[in-house]
Amino acid sequence: MIKTTQQFKSVVKDRLFYSRFEYVISFTMDEASSLRNLSHEEIDITIERRREWREIALQRWQRGNNTVGNILGRRRKEITDKTVEDLHALANILLTTASDYKLVVSVNQGHVYTNDLTLINQLDCLDFLEHKSYSWAQVNRPKNTVQLKTPRHAFRSYFKTTKLTAEQKTHLTGFLLNQPTVRLSPALDEWIVGPFNRTQDYFFIDHNEMSWLTMLSLVRSGLIRKTMQIIPAK
Repeated sequence: MIKTTQQFKSVVKDRLFYSRFEYVISFTMDEASSLRNLSHEEIDITIERRREWREIALQRWQRGNNTVGNILGRRRKEITDKTVEDLHALANILLTTASDYKLVVSVNQGHVYTNDLTLINQLDCLDFLEHKSYSWAQVNRPKNTVQLKTPRHAFRSYFKTTKLTAEQKTHLTGFLLNQPTVRLSPALDEWIVGPFNRTQDYFFIDHNEMSWLTMLSLVRSGLIRKTMQIIPAK
């Protein structure tokens, strides 16, 4: 079935995907990460290594008479010849297409970004791609901005994923809790009272002065990955 833009989930953004692509098809596929270098030769090398490693790991678990290990070994999914065939089939489409695209893979997840609906439809016809979903980037604001209905701050700053010591977290949380003019994201609020020390890249703080980031850097440097201007929604 030919995909039309009406069948895509609209994602409002300040820029296209990777500042370049309107559409993305996302899917699951066994061993999708073996496509990272997108080469038929690399697929075969990667799959052979994975098969060897899994066989060695299974033998170790069985020799060790480790109940948990044996259960994990039995549950580890075999890489079938059909899986390898499907990987090569997808790679062949992407290697020979005239469409501009970007492939992003992680474990068994894949995403193909493109401006060409013909490529999206070609991939949509592949039965071995499972749990397919489709998104369409719709730019509704200037770059590096966040839209809020009733903004109360001028800037939103996002954290980096950073591992802190317990002492560093204590100093940071003490500083943040003593800043009445800033707003912490809900996830950051939960992290402050939780047991974990690692900050996540979806944590953010809304604030009014860029100079506030200088004060934060004195408490713990290198925490902020980007700052965006907050603008009112139209």
